[in-house]
Amino acid sequence: MRPPVFLPHNEPYLGHPTLLEFDHAILRAMPTNTRLAQGTFNRGLSPIEQVASHLVPQAVSIALSIRELIRQGYLFSAGLLLRPLIERVGTVEYLRVHPTSVPAWHGGWPRKERPSLQELLEVTSQAQAASDDELKFFANMLHKLIHPDPTGGLWNVITREDGKSAFSSGKILDDPQLCDFVSVTACRFLALVIRIAEDIFQSVGNEA
Repeated sequence: MRPPVFLPHNEPYLGHPTLLEFDHAILRAMPTNTRLAQGTFNRGLSPIEQVASHLVPQAVSIALSIRELIRQGYLFSAGLLLRPLIERVGTVEYLRVHPTSVPAWHGGWPRKERPSLQELLEVTSQAQAASDDELKFFANMLHKLIHPDPTGGLWNVITREDGKSAFSSGKILDDPQLCDFVSVTACRFLALVIRIAEDIFQSVGNEA
């Protein structure tokens, strides 16, 4: 009998290489996140630092939530959180690269002035030198995952014990490829948002 709640010692994807790297990324990220956060108190923040103070903690929280959902085998729900994670990381980086857009963000960021998901992926993918086609494919994948159309349904298909396919309404315990996709993506964007925060705050918090 599988336990109704998995613990760190018996979770379904325990030891999976990509998940292990995600765990390592979390361990690396949290001390830096704490140090930078402590450095934002008791001083005035620049407009871009205010953006980071809002969105970086949200991104970290979403990444940690993804990790807990993987622990419990809720891979579909973990996948749904990838887009809001990417949007927050991408927004911070977009505003860092385009400082003239920062006032619009503080003013409520009207929809017509916001960058598209494609633009957010572009600004966070420069180091990887991904092609336009690759970014479009990835953006489309995220759209399909989050929207209730037929293609999105493929994300929670499981194979029953009798060999028949079904749509899971709960845990997905035997899909290492989906675990790979969610873990690799979340790991990458968690590490990226910490690097972006370090760049924005620079030496802030070193004395904390």
